[in-house]
Amino acid sequence: MRRRAALAAAAVGFALLAVELGLRMTIGLGDPPLFQADEEIGYLMAPGQEVYRLGNRIAINRFHQRSDEITLEPESGVLRIFFLGDSITFGISAVDQSETYPEIVAETLRRKGRQAEALNASAVSWGIGNERAYVDRFGAFASRIAILQISSSDLLQPTSTAEVVGVSPAYPDKKPLSAIGELLNRYLLPRLADVLGYSAPAREEPVTPEARNARFEANMEEFQRLVDALHRESVQPVVLLMPGLPELLDTPERLDRYVPYRRRFIALARQLSLPVIDIAALWKGDPAVASYYSDGTHLTAEGNHALAQILASFLIEHGFDEAQSYEGASPLAAGGRAPASSRPGHD
Repeated sequence: MRRRAALAAAAVGFALLAVELGLRMTIGLGDPPLFQADEEIGYLMAPGQEVYRLGNRIAINRFHQRSDEITLEPESGVLRIFFLGDSITFGISAVDQSETYPEIVAETLRRKGRQAEALNASAVSWGIGNERAYVDRFGAFASRIAILQISSSDLLQPTSTAEVVGVSPAYPDKKPLSAIGELLNRYLLPRLADVLGYSAPAREEPVTPEARNARFEANMEEFQRLVDALHRESVQPVVLLMPGLPELLDTPERLDRYVPYRRRFIALARQLSLPVIDIAALWKGDPAVASYYSDGTHLTAEGNHALAQILASFLIEHGFDEAQSYEGASPLAAGGRAPASSRPGHD
């Protein structure tokens, strides 16, 4: 009897070990990209990490960007493009780092004979206020142009805070004990809670017109502060206004509540003399548009390529595809404050 129990326990142990190894080797569970809480910015991707999820590389440099390591200023003759955004810019786990649209834009320009470099400063659920705080802290790294990816939902989204880091399974600040544990805690149990109606309440958009207008106005103040910060560094901001898939489809799920706020935002951007790339106007009616999205929000590799081609063409057509001398003053280059883990030379 004891021998049977021992054999059964051994079989279960070997099975769990096989599942654990399989999840780690095939999916990359057990080794998620980590977040770092920050009192001013809300949160950042933890610096100096490299992980693989679904076989796709996710590398975060010392400045919390999904980019390879960089210097404070580009080499002579190199066009540096600064991308700010949320998870659309960061890219989902099913997309390799080389297949994110910032990297594809830079590679497209390099194939056309330009020396180009992309800096991907983004994080999941960042709002406009988070992006403004990042630029206040780190500057724009002597970039010539900044692509500001702002989604329709961002216009009514609050600035994300640090309270989710290390609490929500989607924002881990340390590695899980096992891949099986991550599978359960981050994916299976939350989905079960959704089915049973016990999921934690998400940050909801304002419901009343008055509350929506107040949120929108607060975000527009943050946006103008972001633009001012970039202008102080002699960086040209370009607005990349992204729609969700439901906004592009003639279905009952279309998010018409964003329409008046998109119009007001575009009007403000033009009042500030900023170029606006309205992807909704370009993708509306595209028969392949559904293939550009992995869900209603995030882009597939195909979607990243389609978006990158639009951006690369815009940069070339408007003369932003060549490097120029830098006259701004990066907060870091000027001796401004940054976390110790993000300062040049930190191990």
